[in-house]
Amino acid sequence: MSSPTETVRRPRRTAPRVLQTVLTAAAGTLLVALTLVTCIDVVARYWFNAPLSGAYELTEIFLASLIFLALPLTTARNEHVEVDLLDAAAGSRIARIVRPVTGLLSAGVLAIFAWRLWEHAARLAEDGAVTDSLSIPLAPVGFLAAGACAISALAAALNALRP
Repeated sequence: MSSPTETVRRPRRTAPRVLQTVLTAAAGTLLVALTLVTCIDVVARYWFNAPLSGAYELTEIFLASLIFLALPLTTARNEHVEVDLLDAAAGSRIARIVRPVTGLLSAGVLAIFAWRLWEHAARLAEDGAVTDSLSIPLAPVGFLAAGACAISALAAALNALRP
């Protein structure tokens, strides 16, 4: 039993941990919203012959957002799909040398994606691009994708440099 003078230690709220919590909560919320929109659309379409207006657009936006919100989480946890042909052929020593190089290469590719997506989102914002039926602005989705790729690039670089 602990004495009243002892303090209970809680895990520190570091920026990566807070970011992980926010991204996980946002992705979970989007997954629930995507499921609800799909269920409502299917029920309304087949039982009442009245499909949910804009369901296709909402599904597209929710799915794209969900993928990009999950990208930094997947990258930070090293949970991307990998093909380890080099490990089997070359052995563990070479794999240990190549792994940081491929990690930094992945970080570079993600950084380029972030840059290009940011430019594209800026053009969408400048043009005032919206979806066809619901007039939802497209630029925020582009900026979300760019930010997620930037965070993923940082996570990939940190993973590559970690011993």
